[in-house]
Amino acid sequence: MAVSEYFDKNLCIMKLDGKDKEGVVKEIAAKMIQGGKIKNEEKFVKDVLKRESLGSTGIGNNVAIPHARTDAVDSFTIGFGKSGEGIEFNALDGEKVNLVFLMGANPSELNLYLRILADLSKLLMNNYFRQELLAAESSEDVLEVIKKFEGS
Repeated sequence: MAVSEYFDKNLCIMKLDGKDKEGVVKEIAAKMIQGGKIKNEEKFVKDVLKRESLGSTGIGNNVAIPHARTDAVDSFTIGFGKSGEGIEFNALDGEKVNLVFLMGANPSELNLYLRILADLSKLLMNNYFRQELLAAESSEDVLEVIKKFEGS
């Protein structure tokens, strides 16, 4: 099981408009609803923000992975957004976030959810991976970067 297997290039926003955590979560969630990945957008956003209130998912290095286990989705899904200016996310390192991976999983998918979260976090620790994501110009580029680094 690999991150790329669950990554849908149609759920990418290459230039986020949102300026804060809630706005960005709503913006990516709207893209995910268009893609048919979320059953209940309002509940999904509420559950993600509730999880976020327990502790920021801004993991540092200009990256955030907001996520929730929620019955607002039928199966595991990942949305992605990129911001040139950066978003205030209360990140652990105090820096703004440029790369956001929004994840949702049905509560029955705990093992898959934890595995993909761990694998994605490991990829994001690689400085070259983050640099290539920042340089990506299209959703196809993002998917190719993920596949490239999964293989290494």
